[in-house]
Amino acid sequence: MTSAGKRRRASTGIEGLDKMLDGGLIPGRTYILMGDHGSGKSTLCGHFLMEGIKRGEEVLYVTIDAPPSDISTSFIGYGWDAGKITILNAHPRVRDYKARGSLIEVAAQRSVSTISEMSDKEKGNNQALVSPDLSLPSLQLMLQKEFESKAYDRLVIDSILSLRMLGAEEVQWEIGINSIFRLLAEEGLTTIIVSDIPKQYDNIRPEFILSRGIIRMNRLVVAGKTYRAISAQKMRGSGHDDQVRPVKITSHGITVEASKVLPPEVVTQLAMSFPKP
Repeated sequence: MTSAGKRRRASTGIEGLDKMLDGGLIPGRTYILMGDHGSGKSTLCGHFLMEGIKRGEEVLYVTIDAPPSDISTSFIGYGWDAGKITILNAHPRVRDYKARGSLIEVAAQRSVSTISEMSDKEKGNNQALVSPDLSLPSLQLMLQKEFESKAYDRLVIDSILSLRMLGAEEVQWEIGINSIFRLLAEEGLTTIIVSDIPKQYDNIRPEFILSRGIIRMNRLVVAGKTYRAISAQKMRGSGHDDQVRPVKITSHGITVEASKVLPPEVVTQLAMSFPKP
């Protein structure tokens, strides 16, 4: 790879991970970040967005599962000033909806603001987050409407698990996810889509095929000790370290130890549940 090619990278904001990815992510592409609960997926996304802000980029966080106040609290806990992150609450409160006759009209009732502004809106309101029409088409509509009003450089969608749990037929899911990937490619966004880890005998998911890269995070307990790990399972058009590397979560966020390896017994246990998507 030429030196010019190496410079054209979108840093993840995590030095060790950038080293594994030969300098970072290739800009304008969509990547899947999958992992176990508690493995550090949302924290990695925070690093990615904060690095964009550091570089003067416009960043958008689409939250489907977690309320903005939870995201804000987590980021503040790492000492990050996340006030410039724009958040699209794709899982809005019941009060944000009015009786409408179509999916398009309901989906248009999106809520977009910075994390700090949205956290203020949540104060004094304890209603649970629900969505009467949460789906791939409604998510795409929200994104299209937002892209019409503002151009972004980096995007995180956290996560698509709730959309899959709604039980859309596989054909509908394939068409919908393909459409969203096309939209993101047309916008030229560097995107991380958060997903769960597929079960060993699941069918190959279309989002894994369509993505330009897959990063996997794991959290497991071996002999009473908790280990976290990260690996790059696919990176199209880029050299990368395909070894599983140790991860630490500190008061400043994630550290990837790109020059270290996990104990053999941990690697063995990981390999037992390591289906290739």
